[in-house]
This record gives sequence, C-alpha cells and structure tokens, in this order.
Amino acid sequence: MSDSEIVLQGKGVHTGLPGSVRFRKRNDDGGIRFFWPGWTEPLAPEDLGSLQLLARRSTIIEGPEGQKIRTPEHLLAACLFFADAPLDIVCDSSEPPGLDGSSLPFYNALSRIFAEAAKAPQWSEYSSRLNWQYEGPEGSLRACPANSFSVDYTWDKPPLQERVAVEKPSDIVDHILPARTFILYKEWLAAQAVADLLAGADGDSGLLLAESREEFEVACRNRPEFEGRSFPLLHPKAFRMEQEPVRHKILDLMGDLALLGLALPRLRLDIRNGGHALNHLLLEQLLHERLEQP
Repeated sequence: MSDSEIVLQGKGVHTGLPGSVRFRKRNDDGGIRFFWPGWTEPLAPEDLGSLQLLARRSTIIEGPEGQKIRTPEHLLAACLFFADAPLDIVCDSSEPPGLDGSSLPFYNALSRIFAEAAKAPQWSEYSSRLNWQYEGPEGSLRACPANSFSVDYTWDKPPLQERVAVEKPSDIVDHILPARTFILYKEWLAAQAVADLLAGADGDSGLLLAESREEFEVACRNRPEFEGRSFPLLHPKAFRMEQEPVRHKILDLMGDLALLGLALPRLRLDIRNGGHALNHLLLEQLLHERLEQP
C-alpha cells in the first residue's frame, strides 16, 4: 500500500460487520467518486442527496433497488475538505468502519494521500436564500441567509449543558472532526436488544454517558470495566476535548449536509437538541430550494 492508496478497516458500529474503506487516488481532474455494494455504477457526491434518507441513530441512505448505506456521515464530514480531489472511495460493506467514532481517521487518511498539495483547510459553499424555522420533537433549528456557513449549536438535555459555535473551516478540522460519538447509558442498554443497533460498538467506539449522578455511581459499581471516574463520562477515561458531545453533534450535521454535493449552504444555523432527523428536515428544505431554482 502506498500513499496513493490507503485502506482503513474495522467493524461497522451498528451492523457489526467487518469492512474497509479504500481511498484510491486517480490521475485525472475529476472529483470524488463513491463505490458502495449494490450499486453497479459509482455515485457522485451530487447523487447522494436525491436518495431516500432515514434517521436511526445515524443516517441511512436507501437506493432505488433496496441498497443501503449506513452511517456515512463521519466519512462524508471529512470528505468536505477534499471535494474536488481526484479520488475513488471504495467501501466493501454497507457501513464504513466505525473506528474511534469520529471523523479524524478518515481526515488523516485523506490528508496523507494529498500531502503534497497541502493547504489551509477549505470547503465549498453554495448560495441559499433559505429562511426557515422549525421546532418539534426532533429539536429546534433556525436557518437564515449569510455570507458564509456557520453554526451555533446548543445541547441542554441531561446530563449536558453545552454550546459550541463554529464559523470557519479550521474550527471544524481542529475542534469538530476529532469529536467522538456518544450515547446515554440507558440507551446503550436498550440498544443491546436490537440486532442492528450498536452491534459493532466496543470500548473504543465512542463515549458512554450517565444521565444522572445516581446512574453514574450504579453503573460504575456494576461495570468495573468502565474507565470513567468523573460524571457524566462512564467510558472511556477522559474526554478528548471540552464539550466533546455537542461537538460531535456538529460533526453529524456537517456529514449530513455533505449529502448535497459535498458542499455547505451559505447559512447561519442556530440549533438546539438536534440530531439526524432534524438534519434531514433541513436537507429537505435545501433540496426543495435547489429544485425550485431556474
């Protein structure tokens, strides 16, 4: 394997199936192409947003013949910074490897391949006039036109009271892409009874949080393998950065928005307690806006 081809391997966090992602550099002027099982032709980034989306602890993409792509958002968030690169991304399973639960391994692999063209991180943006507000069980969101993309994200459900704002590419690369996914302890227990949820999760897959101090104490007493020693983090031993859970929510948002051609809308987004379902509602609005344009 050379630096023009890098392979990452591991289990899908939900399916538990072993799989790999192969990053293969091409010698042409084209952009990224995706190869997924079940599709006879490569998928261009602009193809992804037109497919059916489901939210089930991650994003699920369904093709016209029943093909599925599960949990692509961590991979896609990293790809935002390499959208024009001549690259084939070949996945041999419906779900990319979960790795450490963040986008960092994917971003590092891409950076290694294109090290000779290293430059300040940047993404592509497109104009949007969307002025939209939503509040419902999926969370709340306000979108309004701006000169560039930015997001202000608040998460204030127990046990967290966190708020993070990002407005430039370096914010995302340095402070968002490394943030690992998280789950509450009671949700983790419930998911163990469902065959295709968290089937591939292990101690290195992300963050496990207690919802209350009482739950934290009981879980630590009953689960000696948990390394966390400070509420609310049950496992692993420490956060990678401050406000890591809400930073991962922004990562998921970036990955979902990347479904529209690996580019971001010139919008200011204010979000509270969102997730993939809310991200998909925003995507619907952006897709409708695009289809209505002459």
